[in-house]
Amino acid sequence: MQKSNPKAKPLSAVSAAFVENNTSLKKFLTRFFSSRQDIEDTVQETYLRAYVAEQKKDIEQPKAFLFRIAKNVALTELTKKSRQITDYLEDSSSSVVLETVASVDREVEAREQLGIYCEAVAALPDKCREVFLLRKVHGLAHKEIATRMALSVSSVEKYLRQGILACHAFVAKSNEATVGKVQVKQANAKQSARNKHL
Repeated sequence: MQKSNPKAKPLSAVSAAFVENNTSLKKFLTRFFSSRQDIEDTVQETYLRAYVAEQKKDIEQPKAFLFRIAKNVALTELTKKSRQITDYLEDSSSSVVLETVASVDREVEAREQLGIYCEAVAALPDKCREVFLLRKVHGLAHKEIATRMALSVSSVEKYLRQGILACHAFVAKSNEATVGKVQVKQANAKQSARNKHL
């Protein structure tokens, strides 16, 4: 004859209140969260905290205790999320400012380089400049340029090569001059600073 199973251990006051009020707790937490996952996580966290607390002392009003813990957990989680959002916005604002400054610097530099490049093209000999512009600006093929200017294709290639080399040399020289001016300014500024301390 089989022995009858011993009676299951009765639920604790907190566990019984949790089972009975599980749906009500979730509905209560919709005041704080719209995400179902957030609600489920908070309900589980609420039960764990209440269960641990019950091991240390008797809980006289377990239902009220559960709802109070649920509220505290929800508010803590919302505060954490709020800080994360604030930190994200602050980081984003900082990066936007930095990117804007960098973008402005790049734009100024690009304009300066474009100006130098235009000067370089303007300084080319007439035929060389015309070939260069027809190829680089208007995008014509070497053969089309040759036909339009009554030149051989090899002459077009020669003028184009000369134009490219001349422009690169002009730009490089201008950049060196600019760097030199900056270095002179920096040296003068340092000297002025030293003189003030003398």
